[in-house]
Amino acid sequence: MRGKFLSAVLVLLFAAVLLAGCGENAVGPGGAETTDQSQIAGTLVSAPSLIEDGLFASSAPTALASAARGASQSPATPIEPHTFWRSISSATRHFEFAFADTDTTGHPTTALVTVNWRLLGTLNIVTASEPPPEPDVMAAQEHIVRKPLDDQWVRRVLLKRVPPEGEGMDRAFWRIAAVTGVEVTSREATTRIVSLRVQAAGMDTTITDPLALILLRQILRFAPDEAVTLTVTTTRDDDVVLLYHAEQRERMANVGTNTYAGTLPAGSLEGWRHFGVNALSHGTLYDDAEPYDSKAWILPYVIATTPEVDYLP
Repeated sequence: MRGKFLSAVLVLLFAAVLLAGCGENAVGPGGAETTDQSQIAGTLVSAPSLIEDGLFASSAPTALASAARGASQSPATPIEPHTFWRSISSATRHFEFAFADTDTTGHPTTALVTVNWRLLGTLNIVTASEPPPEPDVMAAQEHIVRKPLDDQWVRRVLLKRVPPEGEGMDRAFWRIAAVTGVEVTSREATTRIVSLRVQAAGMDTTITDPLALILLRQILRFAPDEAVTLTVTTTRDDDVVLLYHAEQRERMANVGTNTYAGTLPAGSLEGWRHFGVNALSHGTLYDDAEPYDSKAWILPYVIATTPEVDYLP
């Protein structure tokens, strides 16, 4: 519940700051662009399930003790983690607007919005032999290692100003035409994700840049209840790599050669969704003296029953 609550708070904050001012560093102080920014704000707020991932900032716990160790991981570690979760104490935003393709009326017809969140808090690691069931209960237990976290969350959104459609429509509207995935990087991170391979029925694609723009019609599409095979490559053979989807967080198997495998259950309900992979350094979870070191990629997808569209809304 705390994870869902925090995700809802971030969406509300996102809407509030967009509608209030559209960001401190918006490009172009002109009146036309200021009006366009306000219209873009409304468009982004109308599509929270596509703009916000609702996964990374969750406080849902992740169990580690039952996960199979990679062959290269030493059994002797300074601490033995059983469960961990993130506590976000501060979430601040920053927006950057870049406009292009001005028409004869002086209005731009293309906008690229970069959405940034800075997330501050702690990573909490339970080293007790039997983890309590809920994060609130965990906080009352002994043997908890807390590490400060400072994560930068980034996503880009491409919008197009399209002509009015239908009777009574007298002005053009800004609509979302493409989005990127999300990249989340801890301060001074050394952990890297090199690639993410996605395999499903009729699909075998490898992603190397989560911040590459994806047209809405080209967003990953999976069949209802399909089991999607994910393979993550990092730069190390002892990373801890996690799969995030819905409210589930599970460890991916270390299959050797810096690669980690897992299965994403796509789900059955249509709509815009996200899944994520998160690589943490071995020392983040297995050494109480090592700092928090994390890299995450979060990607949008839809179920095949979701209508294909060129723009939202």
